[in-house]
Formats: sequence, structure tokens, C-alpha cells
Amino acid sequence: MGTQVIVIASGLVADLSTVPWVRYLWYINGVVPFLIILWGIWGPLRAKTRSQGGQLSELYDKLCTYFTTFWICYPIVWIIGPSGFGWINQTTDTLLFCLLPFFSKVGFSFLDLHGLRSLHDTRKQTTTDEVVGSTFGILASRVIPWRQRRKPSERRVQYLPGDFQ
Repeated sequence: MGTQVIVIASGLVADLSTVPWVRYLWYINGVVPFLIILWGIWGPLRAKTRSQGGQLSELYDKLCTYFTTFWICYPIVWIIGPSGFGWINQTTDTLLFCLLPFFSKVGFSFLDLHGLRSLHDTRKQTTTDEVVGSTFGILASRVIPWRQRRKPSERRVQYLPGDFQ
């Protein structure tokens, strides 16, 4: 949480600064804690889910990919926008900063809740299951094509009674 506060505060100070080198300095001060957050998500937290194995680990990997894909867009949009290099205009910048929270927060929440619910629920696949599955499929094939997929025979589910209550 502390690093996220630093990221947001640094972005605000960078946006309010009038001297270009000061803006970029504060931008870098915001990107470094953001990279620490990504390291925590892809490093220790991912290792923890891998130790659990099974579907939970697969869901975590998919959610990390989704999260990283959209959250990395925030500093990219800032640096190419009017606050940074000015490669895009204010209208496009504003549009992107309106769309990003929808996909990075609302979309992530939907996929997370649906994924956790489907870990415990073994009913027949619904239309929502198909939409979520295809979203993850698109991300897996386009964003991380290098990822090695496990064979069905290699998947192990190791849940203890009461894990999902």
C-alpha cells in the first residue's frame, strides 16, 4: 500500500511541476515503486500460489497478466501524453485515462471474482464463463505467447477442506 501511495503522489507532483526535468524526475520516482509492486506480484506472491498448485495458480497467472497489461499502460500514457513528451493530444490522453480505470479495475474485479467463484463451482460452463475464458485466451496468446502451458496430466489440485469458505 505504501508503494502505491508513493506512485500516485509522485504522479501528481510530476503533473503539477512546470520545469520539464523536475517532471521527469518525479515520473521516475513514481515508476520505481511501481516496478517494486510488479516484482512483488510476479515474484514472491506468484511463488506462493505456485506452491499451492492447481487451478488457483493458473488463475493467479492469468490475473497477473491482465493486471500488468493494463496497469503498465498508466505510466506509458502519461509519458506519451501532454504531461510527458506530448506525442498525443489532451483529448486522447483524457480518453485513455477514462478507459484505463474501467478495464484495469472493473474488468479485473469481474475476472477475479468470476475466476474465484469458478474454482469452487463445478457446474456447467455458462456464457459468462465463455467470455472470461476467451478474454484470458486472447491475453495469453497475444501478450504472453512465450508462456509454457501445462499439459492436463501435469495439473494438480491440492486443496484442503475449507480452503474456499
